[in-house]
Amino acid sequence: MNRALMLWASSKVGDVLTPPQRQAIAEALLAAQQEDGGWSMASLGTFKRVDDTALDTQTDGYATSVVTLALQNAGGAASSDARVRKGLDWLRRHQDRSTGQWTATSLNKRRDPASDPGRFMNDAASAYAVLSLTTAR
Repeated sequence: MNRALMLWASSKVGDVLTPPQRQAIAEALLAAQQEDGGWSMASLGTFKRVDDTALDTQTDGYATSVVTLALQNAGGAASSDARVRKGLDWLRRHQDRSTGQWTATSLNKRRDPASDPGRFMNDAASAYAVLSLTTAR
């Protein structure tokens, strides 16, 4: 996940990554795309929850929105790759129509989704999803 955020930052601030580093990160992110078109937080790094509960491995709104946003801003072939469009389609299909949000779970520990800490990841996922989808227009 940090690599995706670094890739996005490098599109806004010069000299953060070299062009070969940007390309390598973009290729690694594209390779981590799941079959349904989204990305999963668990597939983007080696994470272990502090409460030792298993990580959620399904695709989620946070990972998919951050990765699609980063790739769209990466420039080069990654920004127009068909897999990015597939990720954007995933976002369009997975918005909760009753609440308007995209869902995600914490990497740190399992949280009650109705609690403020539990809702935080949904809020972050939704913010990045809106950024990613508006960038695509």
